[in-house]
Amino acid sequence: MAKQIVIIGAGLAGTTAARELSEHGQAVTVIDPEAGETCERPPLSKHLFDDSRYHLPYHLESTELITFVRDRATSITLAEAAPGSQQTHPSATAEEQPNDAIVGTVALASGEALDFTHCILATGMRANRSGIPAYPDALPVYDLSEAEWIRDKVAAATSQLNVGVLGSGYLGMEVATSAVAAGHEATVYLRGSEPLRKQLSAPVRQALVEAHQAAGVNFVTGVSSPDEIPAAVHDLFVTSVGARPVRIPIDGEMPSPSDDNDFSAAWEVDATLATAHPGIWAAGDCAHVTDGPFALDHPWACEPVAESHGKHLAELILGEPSAEASSTGNSTRSWSDVPWHWSFQGPEKVFTVGLTSPDADDTIIQYDPSGKKFQVFHFDGGDLSAKLIGVETLNWPPMQAAARRVLGGKDIPTRAHFDDPEFDFKVHSRL
Repeated sequence: MAKQIVIIGAGLAGTTAARELSEHGQAVTVIDPEAGETCERPPLSKHLFDDSRYHLPYHLESTELITFVRDRATSITLAEAAPGSQQTHPSATAEEQPNDAIVGTVALASGEALDFTHCILATGMRANRSGIPAYPDALPVYDLSEAEWIRDKVAAATSQLNVGVLGSGYLGMEVATSAVAAGHEATVYLRGSEPLRKQLSAPVRQALVEAHQAAGVNFVTGVSSPDEIPAAVHDLFVTSVGARPVRIPIDGEMPSPSDDNDFSAAWEVDATLATAHPGIWAAGDCAHVTDGPFALDHPWACEPVAESHGKHLAELILGEPSAEASSTGNSTRSWSDVPWHWSFQGPEKVFTVGLTSPDADDTIIQYDPSGKKFQVFHFDGGDLSAKLIGVETLNWPPMQAAARRVLGGKDIPTRAHFDDPEFDFKVHSRL
């Protein structure tokens, strides 16, 4: 019996896995109410106020090897343990796990059910919706229909709009800065004292705030409740107050969120992206990697990582060694692509790669000759032997590419390298 692979979710992680599997001759079933019509989210927030292309479809079509099930998965039931099936660890290769072992069943909202030998949870996240009493039609920008509603309202406007934004993470800042760049007004309401507090280190945050304020973005800090937002000020209001992983119960159980932690309901996975349930992996925004070189205390929740997860799981299920395993002899089959993220906020371009911390205060900063572009280098310790583990880059795309090459290579520089006045990071990236 051949593998019966079911992917729940048709976002970037699920779509990538399905495409990679089908290109290698493996049939796969993709479950999603919008299968074939999902799109990449970042452009939704970046181009709401101009005529640029504002979404990037994933271009996955139903084929002889890809079956779309436009339905909602409601639960997963694992098969009874049987010799040669459930006793196999979920991270086993295709050769180690028998192909004729039905591991479980996915129940659908329609009442139908699908058996599987391999299941990938790629359910993504669902935006938190914070009601704004003064603006009952406020929307998050987390799917295409919401973006289209906002764009229709922008298109119908005959004069400059006054845009309000609740939340100051990446998405909220992208909405506000794209509004200002298009000639509108924008005010960002935030609970704390500065935007991007959970995403970027202090030097990058401060540089962005100064640039955004100079461009005309207004910031209102210390807003403890949406009730404090004044009425009759804004023509359009967008919320960006986080998101939570979409969960599906497995044998009646699923991760439970802890208080004030939007990410804690994600599926915990090991270094191979396997969950604790046999035959089930998780990828993308719903996966919390707890082991391996890029373990975090929350999901990575960014498109490049989702795509990387999809490719990794396709290789794993097909039984093909990853490029990293082939080159290093690593047999653990861990996910080891260097994670990175990008955010275009009006004219400001910010990138992160590897492991960076918003609380880091023992970093090294290097500027370009103009002083307007810079990189912040993060290390795994404070002594000279500490290795580089992450880089933040502001408005310097070629050096972001260099950072990705360095952290993805074998010759990782240390603090001692950066202390050497002859050390050239860009040259080092080409070694």
